[in-house]
Amino acid sequence: MALNKVPIKAGGGVVRVEIAFGFAQVGAYTLKLWYQSGQGKVLGEGVNTDLTPDVFDLPKPPKSNIGRILDCVATVIAPNPKPGERYRVDMIVWQDGAECGREFDEGPLSRKSISTRLAVELLAVEIRAK
Repeated sequence: MALNKVPIKAGGGVVRVEIAFGFAQVGAYTLKLWYQSGQGKVLGEGVNTDLTPDVFDLPKPPKSNIGRILDCVATVIAPNPKPGERYRVDMIVWQDGAECGREFDEGPLSRKSISTRLAVELLAVEIRAK
């Protein structure tokens, strides 16, 4: 399966990643940044119990992240799922106050836990001279 591409500016500001769980669901996650060498670095992990996304800064400078893969493994936890309930997990990439791209998974909450994997490749934005 091909990864979605997220463009970032090599000379722009800090690249940030948000992990959010929708529909007031509780979720646990691990966020990794994979280097071209095949080694991964854990940027963050945790349990999200509110509607506020968890935010992580990528290493500086931004150009060092071109070609790397962001990977989030998440588990939505619902001890007592009710008929019709849904889940959603978002991984959103930001730079200079603007959304660069996102990857998400959503669907019916049909069991007590659902695991998903979100991944994107970071690419350089092509800036054209005026």
